[in-house]
Amino acid sequence: MSTSTKKPNIQLYTDQTPNGVKIPIALEELGLPYEVHSIDISTNKQKEDWFLKINPNGRIPAITDTITIDGKEETIRIFESASILLYLTEQYDPEYKLSYPHGSKEQYEVVNWLMFQNAQMGPMQGQANHFFRYVPQSRTNASLPN
Repeated sequence: MSTSTKKPNIQLYTDQTPNGVKIPIALEELGLPYEVHSIDISTNKQKEDWFLKINPNGRIPAITDTITIDGKEETIRIFESASILLYLTEQYDPEYKLSYPHGSKEQYEVVNWLMFQNAQMGPMQGQANHFFRYVPQSRTNASLPN
């Protein structure tokens, strides 16, 4: 956990999707200032060259922030919701509002569930949303189980 009292310079790139709202919730709970950049994923804005420099996977959410390395301020990019949540708690949660002390049993339990949600629940929900919202023709009576 960072013990610095650095001032955040967080730029949030997101859309109003289940995955896209996780990070603003965490930022609000931590009381951090941030600037939102709306990424309309229906227009593939997340696939544009400028955004791919922030997240090479072309997905939301993503953030940039300023960190100090060897006395020099540099911009860092963080993408994937679990990675962003870990970054935010490591850098900006000294009071453990959303996290637990590093190395504690509770911290490892939280990481277990974070990875479970990110690798299991999230992708399955995303696929279900996609097929039910955007591919309704694949749900014909002939393709439904009895």
